[in-house]
Amino acid sequence: MIKRETFELLKRIAVFYDQFVVNQEKVNLWHEVLKGYTFDEIQGNLLAFVKDSSFPPKLSDLIPKATNSKSVPNSEETKKRTSRLEPASEWVIQRELKKMRAILGIDRGGRNERA
Repeated sequence: MIKRETFELLKRIAVFYDQFVVNQEKVNLWHEVLKGYTFDEIQGNLLAFVKDSSFPPKLSDLIPKATNSKSVPNSEETKKRTSRLEPASEWVIQRELKKMRAILGIDRGGRNERA
């Protein structure tokens, strides 16, 4: 979410709740928390929230709840969780492959590599 979207979200909250005040500090701080989420995701949670509450939401009311760690995520949850991850650097990939070869006892180049 970009800062402009955070501002739009806060404006919408102010429309639903007269007592909700939007200012630059609130936009900045909410954006720090929400920047890892999509506007559509948070807006959907806001629309669901306003149906049941006469009080304005807190950040924790709008952020998707973590799933139970004992459950296996479905494909959509997996996409959401991994879409914000950056790929590992080539150096990290090679280091981890070297460790796996050592564990499996794979000999590369006539010698057994150790991590």
